[in-house]
Amino acid sequence: NQYDSSRHSSAMSRPTRHYSVESSHNSSTSTASLHSEPLEQSHFEGSSEQPLQSRFKYSVNSRPPPTPPQDDGLRGVVLIQGTAEDLLSLHKLQRDIFELRFSDSGVTVDMLHLLDDIIQDKQIVRLIFEDCEVEDWDMFADIVEQCTTVSHLGFRGSNVGDEGAVRISRLLSSCGHVASLDLVQCRVGCSGIAALGVALMQNNTLKSLNLSKNPFKSKGAVLFFRALKGGKTSLQYLSLASTCCGSTEVVMMLCALLLRNPTLSHLNLNTTGLKDNAVTLLAESLVHNTHLNSLCLSDNLLSDGSAHEVAVTLADKNRLHHVDLSYNRMTAKGLYVLIQSSTVHNRVTRMDLKGNNATPRQHKDLVRILEDLALVGTVVL
Repeated sequence: NQYDSSRHSSAMSRPTRHYSVESSHNSSTSTASLHSEPLEQSHFEGSSEQPLQSRFKYSVNSRPPPTPPQDDGLRGVVLIQGTAEDLLSLHKLQRDIFELRFSDSGVTVDMLHLLDDIIQDKQIVRLIFEDCEVEDWDMFADIVEQCTTVSHLGFRGSNVGDEGAVRISRLLSSCGHVASLDLVQCRVGCSGIAALGVALMQNNTLKSLNLSKNPFKSKGAVLFFRALKGGKTSLQYLSLASTCCGSTEVVMMLCALLLRNPTLSHLNLNTTGLKDNAVTLLAESLVHNTHLNSLCLSDNLLSDGSAHEVAVTLADKNRLHHVDLSYNRMTAKGLYVLIQSSTVHNRVTRMDLKGNNATPRQHKDLVRILEDLALVGTVVL
């Protein structure tokens, strides 16, 4: 699931677990590691004969590297937790690498030199740095710019900061092959997010941007949306969960973007401090927006007033089919209004209302209503 749920953000930054496994392509016991986070089926194109969890994924640790696996024809995942010498051993692999993931390590200049060779040779598509320190951002950006196979960059939990964000922004301005950027919890401040907004004015390939859990202030968010409003972007997914984007000033700039943007289909504003007046502004902008499919407003300060605004919005000619209003302050009255709206507008495929302020008895009554209306599974309480 690509949506970023702020209530489960702790799971995103959990340490990677490794397990000793026996390769399904070799009868002897291997010292390789199986990454605990499975990839989607589409990540291994043209090969569906085996369960995903049993496929061999080669890992390099700080110990002497194990014997590389035989070429199995699959594009796998390689996890790096060692040194430049460990990275050098990847040349022994007799297959392409779909995803190269650095975890909890310092990415030195020596490692970047080796990465420059490997990234071209192994046709890497996803390049991920989790909880890492990149020593030279200019060098890193030059490497990525020259490798046109890389379509996803992930830095979740890494110390990117404004310096790294500005350099990544210049990369986005000049390259046309990066489609997805994950900057969750990367210490990006006002100048970093403002630079990203300017870069997106000149970029028509980035489809997904996750800026959740960064410390930029309202001023930086306003600059970001002002830049986006002034140009055309290709963004389809934008997550700003656990940021300062709940202020009225920021929401007004976001609404101006929604009125003009023809591509944005998924918007995540979980845990941003949104209040009812902000939802009123969002609802008014969505009256004229026919592109947004998913709206996540979980863990905010929304009451029954917001419930009525969302219900009215669903009655208009928009395309919302997924709405997340969980863990807010709505009473049974507001929840009932939302349930009724989902019966009238059958394009809604999922509405999440759990964790609101209905009493246990009211909750049972609402569940009974869902069962009578055959909405169990569509509406979640």
